[in-house]
Amino acid sequence: MQFTELTTKEFKTFMAETPYMSHYFQMAENIANREEEKSPVVLLGVKENDKVIAASLFSKIPTFGSYMYYSNRGPVLDTSNTELIRFYFQSLDKYLKQHQCLYVKLDPYWIYRTYDKDVKPKTEGNDDLIKLIESLDYTHGGFTRGYSYTQVRWMSVLYLEGETPASIMKQFDSQRKRNVKKAQKYGVKIRLLEENEIDIFLDLYRETEERAGFIARDDDYFKRFKKHYGSKAIMPLAYIDLDEHIADLNAEQLELEAKHDQLLLADNKSDKQLKKLADLDDQLKKLQQNILDMNELKKTDGQILNLAAGMFFENNYEINYFSGGSSHKYSQFMGPYAMHWYMINYCFEHQFSRYNFYGVSGDFTESGEDYGVYRFKRGFNAQIEELVGDFNKTINKPKAVLHQAAMKAGGGARRIKHIIKKK
Repeated sequence: MQFTELTTKEFKTFMAETPYMSHYFQMAENIANREEEKSPVVLLGVKENDKVIAASLFSKIPTFGSYMYYSNRGPVLDTSNTELIRFYFQSLDKYLKQHQCLYVKLDPYWIYRTYDKDVKPKTEGNDDLIKLIESLDYTHGGFTRGYSYTQVRWMSVLYLEGETPASIMKQFDSQRKRNVKKAQKYGVKIRLLEENEIDIFLDLYRETEERAGFIARDDDYFKRFKKHYGSKAIMPLAYIDLDEHIADLNAEQLELEAKHDQLLLADNKSDKQLKKLADLDDQLKKLQQNILDMNELKKTDGQILNLAAGMFFENNYEINYFSGGSSHKYSQFMGPYAMHWYMINYCFEHQFSRYNFYGVSGDFTESGEDYGVYRFKRGFNAQIEELVGDFNKTINKPKAVLHQAAMKAGGGARRIKHIIKKK
């Protein structure tokens, strides 16, 4: 086996073909994205018989005259091959010592344990994998919960292998089924936003951000992803055309009126017919009011209403839900449900076996900070995957001592940095 820097072509080919668990941060498209953020990138992998068998994208973050090397969701390799893992990490250490590394951090996209939708364990925890990395003098960040860390450690995933759209919907809870069907009844449509339309997504995202009171990324963060990932960053927009919706309502009204009139003309109406007539009267009143409301909404808000939008990433492994937003004002149209149902069908159409709703906090109690988010995803029968977590290592220990002292000293950091540069 040979540890080496990979070319962009080698890295891209490996990530496009690898059968192992991989993340959209470990894609060639992320190279330019990270470099635009002023983080140089290096691609480090292992070859065997001139074939790449492991790879990872590392960002080099300037730190105290050196670099912190950070592999976001890497390396990508066969996690059952302990010999390969040991070789990769030992070779990585040698490389980092020669390339101005102060610290290294990795948060691999490796599964520790899986659970069902009710968080009942389906597999044992992969403690051997964590112990292996710890044996190489890496510090494990622990079995964290919550969103205060660099990357989520818990995910909610819908498994699609061997399923069909019909069979997967049968597994949804009653609320998810009902809301998807409501969106279909309202005639909610989906279209994919282009890069120059990203502000439509951002407007809905910011509305949700303000409503939920959470702190998120700035606009440029999302724009860089769409710019560099192109068609691999998918932005579905759920919207409703009120002209079409009103036309459908009018057609429904005509149909109900025809049934009502036919029943009204019947002689000697039975109690059952009278009850049905009363039900039709009630339906017509509600429908007429709905038509009036929709016409008023069109006058104030326009013909097209943007309901919900999201940003999803596609790699060879899965479709991953990155972020989304919706309009509270138009919540009756069930835009988020239409969007997710569209993307689940996208998976079937493009042969993806995983639909990753992505992050949950890991606190599944009703008092958890994101219990509503977990409950929403659970309703789709999404399973829970727990990742192994973060691993950290100090590479240049003498300089790290100085760095830590400088951090404590505050203003003295510049003086120590100056001395090191002179040396």
